[in-house]
Amino acid sequence: MKKIITLLAIFTAGHLSLCAQRSDKASADSLLFEMLSQPTMTQNWHPDLVISDSLLQPTREKGICLVRGKSYQIASLNSSFYVKNDTNGKWVVLNDGAYPLETMTNLLLNRIENNRHQLLLHHHLYGGKVPRIMMPMQNLFDALSRNMETYCSVTSIDALQLEAILVMHHPKQDFIHLLRLNIPTSKIMVEDSTLEGDLYTNIPQGNIKSLFSK
Repeated sequence: MKKIITLLAIFTAGHLSLCAQRSDKASADSLLFEMLSQPTMTQNWHPDLVISDSLLQPTREKGICLVRGKSYQIASLNSSFYVKNDTNGKWVVLNDGAYPLETMTNLLLNRIENNRHQLLLHHHLYGGKVPRIMMPMQNLFDALSRNMETYCSVTSIDALQLEAILVMHHPKQDFIHLLRLNIPTSKIMVEDSTLEGDLYTNIPQGNIKSLFSK
């Protein structure tokens, strides 16, 4: 993960030099910060749940399948999520502490409807400022994900901690928001727990591959 953080610094410096030529970068970051800072009531927006046999892929865990989604530049950064059979034989979104990687993936892709986590964001603004925002995690998705395509990659997992990258891509304007998270595994299933992450906004698309290639 240290390599990814270093590459993020390089990636951010590169996009700052490009955005120095774009007068709207600073104002776009500022407006987004103000929007995220508002004490708004979440509407709990979630993407449509589409599960068809053609999209299901078995996993090594009995009764758990992957619903294949799209990838963004690299295979490991994708919108695939996990489901399991309930007692009625119906596929439901997996939300189980026994499967931290799968549950974390579903959480980051806004698939878990009872998400009550709080999110402490370190918002990296144009110009080097990094103010903090405390907000319901669901508000981030409600504010940013409706018109963007969301992809995630869990980059590291052990008994104590998960590390993940979330990318939200605007397909028409071709920029991304990138969220990097280090999350204690023990907090995934604890309601109202606070998760902490670094948010980089209004980044030109660039080449995401450089974040994961080394």
